[in-house]
Amino acid sequence: MKILHTFRSTVAAIGGSLAAAVAATVLVSSATPRFYSDDPVWVEHDTQNISSLPDLEVDDVVDLTLNLFETLGDPTPNVRAKNLNTVDEVPNSSWYTNRLGYQRITPEEIAIGPDTTTGPASGRWTVTSSKTDGITPGFTIRDSTGQLWFLKFDPPGYRAMATGTEVVVTKLMWALGYHVPENHVASLRREQLVVGEGATFEPPGGKRRPMRLADIDMLLGRADRDADGSYRVVASKALTGKPVGRIRFYDTRPDDPNDVVPHEHRRELRGYRVFAAWVNHVDVKATNSRDMLVTENGRGFVRHNLIDFGSTLGSGGITPREYWEGYEYLVEPREVFKQMAAFGFYFPQWHTEKLYESRSIGRLPRDNTRFNPERWKPRVPNQAFLRARADDKFWAAQKLVAVTDDMLRAAVRTGQFDDPKSEEFLVKALAERRDAIARTYLPAINPIAEPGLDDTGTLTFRNAAVDAGFAKPPQAYRAVWSTFDNATGGAQPVGETSASTPRIAAPADFPRASNVFIKVDLSASGGPNSSWDKPVHAYFRRENGMWRLVGFERSAAE
Repeated sequence: MKILHTFRSTVAAIGGSLAAAVAATVLVSSATPRFYSDDPVWVEHDTQNISSLPDLEVDDVVDLTLNLFETLGDPTPNVRAKNLNTVDEVPNSSWYTNRLGYQRITPEEIAIGPDTTTGPASGRWTVTSSKTDGITPGFTIRDSTGQLWFLKFDPPGYRAMATGTEVVVTKLMWALGYHVPENHVASLRREQLVVGEGATFEPPGGKRRPMRLADIDMLLGRADRDADGSYRVVASKALTGKPVGRIRFYDTRPDDPNDVVPHEHRRELRGYRVFAAWVNHVDVKATNSRDMLVTENGRGFVRHNLIDFGSTLGSGGITPREYWEGYEYLVEPREVFKQMAAFGFYFPQWHTEKLYESRSIGRLPRDNTRFNPERWKPRVPNQAFLRARADDKFWAAQKLVAVTDDMLRAAVRTGQFDDPKSEEFLVKALAERRDAIARTYLPAINPIAEPGLDDTGTLTFRNAAVDAGFAKPPQAYRAVWSTFDNATGGAQPVGETSASTPRIAAPADFPRASNVFIKVDLSASGGPNSSWDKPVHAYFRRENGMWRLVGFERSAAE
């Protein structure tokens, strides 16, 4: 947002001769308004039109190696997220859409999520390509209406584990604000499939050649099959637009003029660490994302999508989750050293964790009340996750507490696991992990949120940690009031007031002139930790006889 405001100020300052323009720009930049009339900005538009971009694929091996052994992106420590609006929130954009915690979402809406159809149309499905690597097969098909779908299967003996998990987590990630594909559990019969014109196949160790029906039979032999001869699949509807690459979790894409914030400094990608920990998404990597060049209202831009959630919760995609996943990176020199130093008598936590295991949902800790999100790890280090600060995690935890148990039940039902006991456990595990995350991150910093100021001068707000039931109320709240000069950033004290509840009266000489700005520093004393004493800063502007929140700052207590 600051980039946009600086641009507007600079353009307004240019005029006359080159020397005069430079001088004017310097003068204006020294007195750039802190807040503009459109603050806070809730929609971040991609302003640059893009007609084409190459499809930049990511090599999994190279990406894994770089992330395991190097620090990528901005090396500056403890950098505040750079894509926030003036009230410390993430605007809607081609990266993210505010849903839970911002608008009312029902369990029924979560069960629908991003879906616009009920799945692939019945009838003949034409195979246009196949995935031959890995244990389970995959097909790209066009259904009887011509719609493109990607089909994935469950591994033999684990019906619903990968397919159901992918659908459930897709619904949850949609509710949390991310752009995700439309995924459905569907049933496939072999006789539905025909080989499309031009479809090719590359047998293991062989050369690519035209696909045959026998190739489809060979691939289906590696998938779980129901007793009636059908195959359960997750059908992923092709994303809108043209594929142009993947999301790297660091730096920007140089050929995308709208990609101006380093990815490691985007809050929605930092906060994704909290959500990934919640659903145990250990396979977070560039290739499990998809950038699509889309055109809307005559303008082209890149929409950034998260895809492939088959390796989440208790599923490892092709097998149940490995015992160590979620606890360690693929390469952990420190853990190896501990084992060597203890002559093999050192046992990591995952060695002794009691587990719930079933063929339908895979493998998860039995007691998730003990879940520690700070110790959770994906398979490979993620650069945005490593930059996540306390305020980023607080933001994500606030989103999670908006996920009710009824919403979890609605999402889990969409997985169609056909295993009531395991479905019940999955809802319980997700609820316990949600609460463990909120318990960890909501009280960690000053949890005052959503301040408002009415015409009488009464300040109201929420305590996110107390309201969610994860902290006791503090002894008192303190408000330090100042008038604020929007042009210079200067503040003049007005007075201090306090109260024992989230409702504080303004000082007696509180100003009420039109267009005046008020700054309020809000803190809490006697809270569960000293970070509550560090104030948050709220800024209000008087407009049309009412006070409007135009700014809010929350610092990370690092």
